[in-house]
This record gives sequence, structure tokens and C-alpha cells, in this order.
Amino acid sequence: MFVVLCIGWFGLKFYFTYDYRISDQVRSIVVSQVKVHHTRYLTYNEIPEMYRNAVISTEDRSFFTNQGIDFRGILRAILVDLSAKQPLQGGSTITQQLIHNTLLSDIKKSLKWKLRESVYAIGIYDTLSKQETFELYANVIYFGHGANGLYQAAETYFAKAPSQLNDGELTMLAGLPNAPSVYDPFINMGLARERQNQVIQCMVDYGVITESQAKHIFDEPIELK
Repeated sequence: MFVVLCIGWFGLKFYFTYDYRISDQVRSIVVSQVKVHHTRYLTYNEIPEMYRNAVISTEDRSFFTNQGIDFRGILRAILVDLSAKQPLQGGSTITQQLIHNTLLSDIKKSLKWKLRESVYAIGIYDTLSKQETFELYANVIYFGHGANGLYQAAETYFAKAPSQLNDGELTMLAGLPNAPSVYDPFINMGLARERQNQVIQCMVDYGVITESQAKHIFDEPIELK
């Protein structure tokens, strides 16, 4: 069984590296979307550290160590979906969300869809660095109000570049993609603040910030466009 798994794993790596060059496919789609939406592409180092920490703490704490997928999260999602007889749970890592928003964006969700998402995520793990994976994710994720990618989201909600946002505004943006229409600060600032607080508490739980730092971040002014 171990030998079979090893052969399968390295077979996938060879396939995604030399046959179906998945990294090139994803890069091409992200760059194309950035051009279509007339926004600016951000490199990993241009993405504020607070935003990176907020997203990883909330969405995928094992991001830097997992193989593109979270096996326990996938199993939990499949069990929920099977019991409901329809796709309800995500169980997705940041890498899987990148796949979701690029290679599988036009395909209806199903159990087969989730399997493909997982296999493609392993392909990304084998062919892209974690830094570039996050970079691509941050440039393609949807924030609501037609804002695609972090740069356009910062302009849409705050009329600023991401580098000009305070930590409070960055943590609010980090929580929006989960449900942009629900946490829309233009419509319901109360729910947006609740979601922001969840993100900040996730950072505390993950050990990225202290409770006192969390309070300071939450108290920073939120100046909408």
C-alpha cells in the first residue's frame, strides 16, 4: 500500500509538472482575471503581513505545512454532504480555494468536483511555493461589490491601496470572502464587525497576536469609501 501511494504521488507530481502544467494554467488565469477587472497584481511582499496572518489564521492554519489539502477537513465535508445528499460544506484550504476560483470556477459543485479540487490542490503543492500560492489566491479571491483581488477590494471599500490600510481595515477585508453579501459593511456594519472580530480572535487563538493587540486592532477606525 505504501509503495502504491508513493508511486501515485510521484506520478501526480510528474503529470502536473511536465504534462498538465498546472502552475502555468493557474498563473495564466489569475493574470487574465487581473487584466479583465482592470486592477493591479500584488506580489507576496506587497500583501500586508497583517492580512496574510489574518487569512491564514482564519481559513487555513496548516497552510505552510499541508500538502494543499486538509484530509480531516475533507472527510468532515464529505460526511456532511453525504448525509445531506448535496454539497454543503467546504473543508477547503487556501490552495483548494485558489483552484476553486481558477480551474474549477465554471464547473458545478459535486463530490466529483471536490475530488478534482483535491487532486489539483496536490498538483499546486508540488509545483508552486506557498508564497506564490497565497499571492495568486489574494489576487483572484472575490470580496463583493465587483471587487476581485485584494487591491481592488481595498479601493472599493476604503478608496486606498492595501499598503495604506490600518490593521482594523485589513482584518475586516480578510473576513469578507467567506460570505461577501452577508458581511457587506456598506449594508450591515454590525455583521461586518462581528466577522472582523471572529478573524481577530482566530489570530489570537493561533498565537499571531495577543489579546491586548486584538483589542487595539478592533478599536482602530474603519473609514469606508
